[in-house]
Amino acid sequence: MTPPHPKPIAQTPIRRHAFGWSGLIIGLLALALGLLPGWIAPLYDPPGKPIPQRAADWLGELKEKAVAVLRMEPTPLPPPEQRNAWRDPRIALSSLLLGFAALLMGIVSFVRHEDQRLVACTIALGAGAISSQYFLTAMVILVFAVLVGRMLARQG
Repeated sequence: MTPPHPKPIAQTPIRRHAFGWSGLIIGLLALALGLLPGWIAPLYDPPGKPIPQRAADWLGELKEKAVAVLRMEPTPLPPPEQRNAWRDPRIALSSLLLGFAALLMGIVSFVRHEDQRLVACTIALGAGAISSQYFLTAMVILVFAVLVGRMLARQG
């Protein structure tokens, strides 16, 4: 007599929805990277100097360079520009790449028939991260998200 076959172990919800949860976490990180610099750093650069002041500064630099050339001294280097670290293009690029990764995870979780809410949230977070950077690209992705939502509604 053969022993009865053991019952298959059911997958845990976390394991069964791995792509949805991963996409959700990646989407949250992408959205944070897309929105946080705008909240921390001002949206505009501080106002520049008025034109007469810039002209006077330029003439002063020109005079200093001419005197340095006549005296055969090395010209002094201009002071480095003060740039805002939160306006670094690498932050925006990271946000875009993570947003697209979240969209990809949402598509994979949709194909794997994972939880519909996870799929919708993952796609929405990815689209939100991208929309914080580029409006036209975000509109195309949001249309895609609406189409996916309608398909999910028909299946449910």
